Amino acid sequence: MKKDISLILLLLTLLISFVITTTAESSIIDSMEFQGDRIDLTLEKAIEIVLKDNPTIKQSELSLEQAEVKSKQIISAGKDNKKLYSNYKREGTIGNLLVYKLPKLNADFVLANAKRNYEATVENLKADIEKSYFELLQLEQMNEINKEDLDIAKDIYKKTKQKFELGLVTKQEVISSELNLKKAENSYIASENMLKKAKMAFNIKLGYDVMTKVNLIDELGYKEFEGVSIADVVSKALINRNEIKAAEFKYELEKINMDITAKQYTENTYVYRDQKIKLEKALKDLNDIKKNIEMEVRSNYLNIKEKYEEIKAGEKAVELAKEALRLYQLSYDVGTAILTDVQEAQTSLLQARLGLSKAILEYNLAISKFEDSIGVGRTVINM
Repeated sequence: MKKDISLILLLLTLLISFVITTTAESSIIDSMEFQGDRIDLTLEKAIEIVLKDNPTIKQSELSLEQAEVKSKQIISAGKDNKKLYSNYKREGTIGNLLVYKLPKLNADFVLANAKRNYEATVENLKADIEKSYFELLQLEQMNEINKEDLDIAKDIYKKTKQKFELGLVTKQEVISSELNLKKAENSYIASENMLKKAKMAFNIKLGYDVMTKVNLIDELGYKEFEGVSIADVVSKALINRNEIKAAEFKYELEKINMDITAKQYTENTYVYRDQKIKLEKALKDLNDIKKNIEMEVRSNYLNIKEKYEEIKAGEKAVELAKEALRLYQLSYDVGTAILTDVQEAQTSLLQARLGLSKAILEYNLAISKFEDSIGVGRTVINM
């Protein structure tokens, strides 16, 4: 009897396992086409979705809470030294430095750094989804460009076959135009696949199912970058950047440690000289970081200007390539141009359009990077 019950339980377990497995498998979409109701997304909406209930942000918020507790603990620990230093209220004494100045400096930095780290975490997540959004837009544009190039190749192939039937071109030209068509088809298929892969990755970042049908509302356009005072934006960066705040704290910390050391040791001792070197190094590190931040901001500014000029040049290149293809197609139709001329013009137009699309993407990302570089930045400081 016991064996019969055990057998029944085993069969039930296997049946339940089979049902669960079958249900899970049936939920997997047996298609490479995106499914469900279309979700329209602006960049702003995409950022909002990524930031909502984000584990990375929650971790940063938790770190902020911990920093508030730690800040209070540091102040409390400093006050415990009152018993050791009867003159702690007198400015400049070791007691004053250990009871008030050093704990306050540490406590203030711990809390302020946690707040800046939270901001940097948010900015990093926003920058990441913004990059993915723009890159996906560019891939959509590239796919459209390849589709239009395929249409051009089809038209050339059709005309070449008609010319062959009239005895105006050789079989070799027909084969050449057919090969050109096949290459265009392959490029279009490759761009389609690349776009699908990017959409799947984008869906995962947003927390959607892999094959969710998402439609990006914004366009991969550009607006002229408004002129700024480079001195003003560098000044903002030197005030705001997380890396500089950390270096300033380190320098102020070593200054206080130098004051404490100077009251306990003479200049010819190892301890005094070691602390003096630490102070000098902290000052050098601070100055170096400021210079590097300034160079970063200036470089980002130059990148925007450079990418903008590339866009302007790219627009002219597309305009010129379009006209060249149009003229070669007309000439080919009347027999004053050869197939190779038309194909080369077609290739030039494709390259010009893809180059312009890439320049617009890089311009938008350059602006985003520049704007981040004058704020708190994207770097989290752990000390």
